[in-house]
Amino acid sequence: MTAALTYLKNGDLEVCLCPSLGGGLAGFSAAGIPLLREWNGEASVRRMASYPLVPYSNRIANGRFDFDGQTRSLRLNFGDHPHPLHGLGWQREWKLEQTSEASAVMTLAHRPEQDGAADWPWAFDATQTFVLTGTSLTVTLAYHNLADSVVPVGLGWHPYFPRTLNGQDATLEFCADSVWMMDETALPSAMESIPEKWNYRQARPLGRPALDNCFAMWHGEARIAWSGSGMAIRMSASEELGHLVVFTPAAPADFFAVEPVSHANNAINLSTPTIHGMKEVAAGATLEVTMRLAIERNTA
Repeated sequence: MTAALTYLKNGDLEVCLCPSLGGGLAGFSAAGIPLLREWNGEASVRRMASYPLVPYSNRIANGRFDFDGQTRSLRLNFGDHPHPLHGLGWQREWKLEQTSEASAVMTLAHRPEQDGAADWPWAFDATQTFVLTGTSLTVTLAYHNLADSVVPVGLGWHPYFPRTLNGQDATLEFCADSVWMMDETALPSAMESIPEKWNYRQARPLGRPALDNCFAMWHGEARIAWSGSGMAIRMSASEELGHLVVFTPAAPADFFAVEPVSHANNAINLSTPTIHGMKEVAAGATLEVTMRLAIERNTA
């Protein structure tokens, strides 16, 4: 695929952006070492290093939900999978509005006209802002509600990390209060205490625990390290991103995902969606969230 790439640099940190492919990050490196999975050039946003989730994260069961007394229907957007996935931002071209050496702004305009109404029934503008310092990348995602009513909104990101770095296996550390168990179509079935095999409160090898689960009441920080490589990433997120999806695909996949998101999978169809992180944004209002990826060097 031929895609216009935009590079940000600060010291030895470099970010590669690909607005045309889902507003995604194509790479994030320190001294040439890729700390997110690098885009392999395929015409698929799912091969990006990271992409935004807007106006919802993960799945909406069968593309149907009730809001404000009406039943809404969304079209499927992930092959023959029975549930639409990750909103619409990851499947749209974003517009690069401004750049400097170490910062950039992308925008996306959604209007529920013609086919667009089947992706999301309410108009909005979205903005991603990228700021690269000498030690971190901060990304802000904003949803501006252009509808004339309150609307449900979910936001987040889907960053992918390499399983190995310089021959060293990844370790993972984060705290959360509970985890959603999933049914055969990857919808949440029950929220339970975190089993020991999925307990990453202390740093431990990632392994292959076959996770594609949402951890509830995440404490807002996760650390990914590659012991012996001298490099680690400390991910932190604004308080609105109170859930963490962890995806550890089976071999031979050489990556995993740690996704800070606002709400549980299919929260819009759970009892009291706002309890499970779904936001309600007033007409004309803006919901804004932030993710920061800080680089730690010379780590054990």
